[in-house]
Amino acid sequence: MQQVLEYTLLGLSSGGAYALVALGLVAVYRGTGVVNFAQAAIGMASTYAFWKLHDHAGVGLWPAIALGLVTGLALSIAFYAFVGRRLVGASVTTKTLVTLGFLLMLQAIVRIIWTNQQEFVPSFLVPGGTVLFGTHVQYLSLLLVAVATILTAALTFLFERTKFGHVTTALQDSPMGAQALGFSPHPWGAAAWGISGVLAALAGILLLPITALSPGGLDSLVIPALGAALIAGFRRFWVALLIGLAAGIAQSVGIGLSVESGLAKSIPFIVTILALILSGRNLPGRGTIDAPRLFRVGSGRVSLAGLVLGVALVAIAIYSLPDFWSDTLALTAIFAVVGLSVVVTAGYAGQVSLLPLGLAGASVLFAAWLSQHGASLLLTLLGSMVLAGAAGLAIGHGAARLRGLGVTIATLALAAIIETWVFTSDFFINGVQGWTISSMTVVGVSFDNALYPRRFALLTWIVAIAAALAVAALRRSRAGRRILATRSNERAAAASGISVRQAKIAALAISAALAGLAGALLALQSGTVGGQRFGEGFAYSDSLAILSMTVLSGAGFIFGGILTGIFAPGGALAQLLSFGGTFNDWLALVLSLNMVFVLISEPDGVVAQILRVANLIPARVLASAAAILHWPSVDPCAVIPRQSGDLQAIAHGNGDSDADLAALVVSNLRVQYGDTTVVDDVSFTLEPGMVLGILGANGAGKSSLVDAITGFIPVRQGEVRVRGQNVTALPPHERVARGLTRTFQDHLLFEDLTVRENLETAAEPKDLKAYLLAPFGFARRRRQPSVLAAAEVAGVADLLETTVETLSLGWHARVTLARALAAKPAVLCLDEPAAALSPEARRHAIAVIRRAACELGIAVLLIEHNIDVILETCDAAIVMDAGRIIARGRPADVLRNPDVLRAYLGEPLESEPGDALEEIDA
Repeated sequence: MQQVLEYTLLGLSSGGAYALVALGLVAVYRGTGVVNFAQAAIGMASTYAFWKLHDHAGVGLWPAIALGLVTGLALSIAFYAFVGRRLVGASVTTKTLVTLGFLLMLQAIVRIIWTNQQEFVPSFLVPGGTVLFGTHVQYLSLLLVAVATILTAALTFLFERTKFGHVTTALQDSPMGAQALGFSPHPWGAAAWGISGVLAALAGILLLPITALSPGGLDSLVIPALGAALIAGFRRFWVALLIGLAAGIAQSVGIGLSVESGLAKSIPFIVTILALILSGRNLPGRGTIDAPRLFRVGSGRVSLAGLVLGVALVAIAIYSLPDFWSDTLALTAIFAVVGLSVVVTAGYAGQVSLLPLGLAGASVLFAAWLSQHGASLLLTLLGSMVLAGAAGLAIGHGAARLRGLGVTIATLALAAIIETWVFTSDFFINGVQGWTISSMTVVGVSFDNALYPRRFALLTWIVAIAAALAVAALRRSRAGRRILATRSNERAAAASGISVRQAKIAALAISAALAGLAGALLALQSGTVGGQRFGEGFAYSDSLAILSMTVLSGAGFIFGGILTGIFAPGGALAQLLSFGGTFNDWLALVLSLNMVFVLISEPDGVVAQILRVANLIPARVLASAAAILHWPSVDPCAVIPRQSGDLQAIAHGNGDSDADLAALVVSNLRVQYGDTTVVDDVSFTLEPGMVLGILGANGAGKSSLVDAITGFIPVRQGEVRVRGQNVTALPPHERVARGLTRTFQDHLLFEDLTVRENLETAAEPKDLKAYLLAPFGFARRRRQPSVLAAAEVAGVADLLETTVETLSLGWHARVTLARALAAKPAVLCLDEPAAALSPEARRHAIAVIRRAACELGIAVLLIEHNIDVILETCDAAIVMDAGRIIARGRPADVLRNPDVLRAYLGEPLESEPGDALEEIDA
């Protein structure tokens, strides 16, 4: 027991450190809504300023501390002034990447100005310690806990009891409402960033004797601090304090109780992952603002001429350049494969993963282990790819409930675990001797890098080109369209029958497999890996650098992945420029500046710059260049010849056994948000070919009813049956497979895809094998008859090859209807399909709905505020008020019901019913 107490008290120092950083994270989030991944880097830069002033320039201790705090304040406010204010309303992904870029920028600046060497600093504030409960405790540990506690109380008072806290909370909860009251987000946001900068500087200065002075000295504190802030909901300072202290104590006790050192040090990172998994959710709720499109995505088409030209250029470079270029070209190819793994996660799936180099490093060890145990070269490559893919599959299963920022934090924590535990464990690195590659031959031809470096460089480029073709095939496949649809909007993807969970898992698994392949190539290039110094170059900070390079290159393009290899340290650009040792620091600074400043205005990277130049080239030349870059060469406004579709291709495939069953039966449905009932005991039956309107004032429970029917929110009681099947417990995508689909008021189309691809995502089979077959080109597009038929019915057959983002709102409404019909529904739930449409577009929507019901027998559930649409479209109507049905019957009769008029207008009217209807419609 005494030993546990001793290590508990020892853990106060690291716990206090985690708590201090967590307090800054909560402060800046409460003030601006940004999770600042650069919090520790601000503290690091401020600490450098303090120590260099005090120890090197002779400035007194307290003046130097004050200047260090001012440095943190100035850095944070300057960042907000130049960049942070432009993040108001930006996507979570953009905010994440920009703060990661700020982290890299500060680290590069410190390395350029000062040094990359670690400097140990003696205790300068409170040296020595005391005995507490029979255990010696450093004064510094007690100081850290005391300062963290005092700051927690002060921050709680500031954010909960003062005008500053009330205004910043209002700006977070309702930005438009707060601004309408005259509160600009900028001065308050700058103040919040300034507070977090001072906290970061204070944490760095106090922790200096513990962490030592180095550009990455405080990095490891961010991940446990993020876990504490997550559990605190980024709002409750006291919770962040307690969890931070607990994480430090758990880590210390784990080390003290002889848990393996690397594993014990990983305890705070494991806590972060558990916090994420427990707080995650499968789908965003109604009203959630999904991240806007971040990276433009190429078409995945491959030009044979471009491919041949690229292969020829690589072969010429390998066999014509001097021998020392062979390693450079090999590294370029290997990092291109890593870049392609980032393209899959960040570009296609919209997930910022910080695992690529961590998984590559682990794969280096596994590949060398395989080879040392007799595996052939091909088996080593294949085994590493399969194991890394399996690891990505397992990670994906855990992270599938997370969205956006959660994936970034989870992968950051996993990368830290790999770095802290795997790369330091004798079991994995095989002690001081490491692992040795034993086989480098394929069909009798040696690719040993030490003997035949040119051959090995050729091998790496063969693998890189194959990987690029695999990623291109993924983009063109039905699996790729599912992943892109999920990135665009998770709710719309689920409403199209896509399992969002499966799409996320598949993207992470494919990306991990590519990282594993790159790791195997690195092992083969090195010959001997492991040993006590293994892990350099595979830290999560290095993954940040690769991520920044891919963003700079063009994260949505295959060509962007190839460019990543060229820009990478040790790649072709570094060799070509032939700068000294500081070149990588300057390159890191340029790349981080790109992430911070360019990402906001030009997220498509170098590829976009090339395309901009290409616009000046004659059309015939442009078509070939665009194909090489995997960019659609079609005019987004061009049309294709109108084709006649088979209308019956849209009809839901019902068997004889359920032909006489009701299309939809809703029985005693109740939905609650907490203690508030929003749908109360609702029942109705919808027959095939029937159009049932749902009316009610705003807040009556109409959308909540449709969300419950289609599986987007859970029901408290009741039952939903489609064609006799009970679907109450099924997720949305499985209800779509049974014939129940829906649209959304704001359409939620997949803007990166063409109209045809939007329809295909709904029409295509949702088989799991497509994710496995797609990279090999075996999950290609198959003609879906319902796509042409739905396009004909909705009037968008002439726009099938048009990119959705180029279309107007009226065309968006038509494509939305077409996509829903392409899924061949038995029941179609429409949420205000005529909202904000012109009279002509509204009449078209009415015609489509009636045709779907009358000619195809589709049962339609229609939410609509436009009374003319209800009267001309619906066979019957129900009216809701406060979650209950207050009237049902023919639309014209229902709209004359006094209870309905009261629900809409507040009291019965003495005027003619027609006048009341006109006022309702208005």
